[in-house]
Amino acid sequence: MTDIELYKLLRPAVKTASGVPMVIQAVQNAPAPGGSYATIHVRTDIGERGMAFKDRKLLPDNETFEHTIRSQQEVTCTVEFYRARAKEYAANMLQLDKRDDIYWPLYKAGLCIMATGKVLDLTALQSDQYEERARVDIYLRMEVSRKYNINRIMEVTGTVQNEDGDDLQSVTVKA
Repeated sequence: MTDIELYKLLRPAVKTASGVPMVIQAVQNAPAPGGSYATIHVRTDIGERGMAFKDRKLLPDNETFEHTIRSQQEVTCTVEFYRARAKEYAANMLQLDKRDDIYWPLYKAGLCIMATGKVLDLTALQSDQYEERARVDIYLRMEVSRKYNINRIMEVTGTVQNEDGDDLQSVTVKA
């Protein structure tokens, strides 16, 4: 799942749960919108849970193995709220994993909400006035698959040498 796909899944969830009028993707180097809004910064932290699953299958060419590594990732996504009611919008995100209208669409897409972090007050001085800001993290668990191919070994040759380096015998085994 790409960062854009993850953002597109989280955007309606954040908007529904928080009640904020506008949600945009974070870190896009664009002017801030007017009024209250939230930004979603996906994958601010990525960890893993346990060991990955590894599968392999022989492809129809009968020479190539396709390996799939499926890792269980724990991903943090940061939601920041700006301007009026920022802390209230952030507090509405708490216990996000208990809302059926949010949990099931994400689960269907392969995401599991583990928890939400505490609300952090990030209120700051902006242009000689205080601007209310708040932040809350969403902790997700997801499976990420990576594939790669390796050709089968079709032939192996082994050679036995004496201590002087002279070949004594050579054998080739073909699959």
